[in-house]
Amino acid sequence: MKIQRILANGALTLLLFAGVISMAGCKKQPKCGCDGDALDTLKQAHVYISYNAETKSAQFRPLWSNYDIYYFCNPSEFMDEMKTFEQGAEILVSGEYFYECNYLMNAGNSGGSYYSMYRIYQIRVTDVAAYDYGK
Repeated sequence: MKIQRILANGALTLLLFAGVISMAGCKKQPKCGCDGDALDTLKQAHVYISYNAETKSAQFRPLWSNYDIYYFCNPSEFMDEMKTFEQGAEILVSGEYFYECNYLMNAGNSGGSYYSMYRIYQIRVTDVAAYDYGK
């Protein structure tokens, strides 16, 4: 009886210890949104711009991916410059980008299919410029 109790306590201790070790490798979930953890920085990225001067909103799709969309965190700062471009114009954009919170939540809940096809980000733009190559 005493040996069984010692073995049971030892097995329980090993099980708890294995759980602690397995949890040590967990990474924290990145914070989303404009005040979140930056994923990376775009530098003079070639994009197609779309904006609404009345609602002061802006977004773009990069030329390299039809499935990515980036929403401006700070469209008001660049609205005067963007008004000089036609809708859908090819321009250059720079800034840090972040996961968009609703996208991140939906991607986690959908089992990965939504997450793998469409990627939605928010970007704190630092510069927009005309793309004049070939013009």
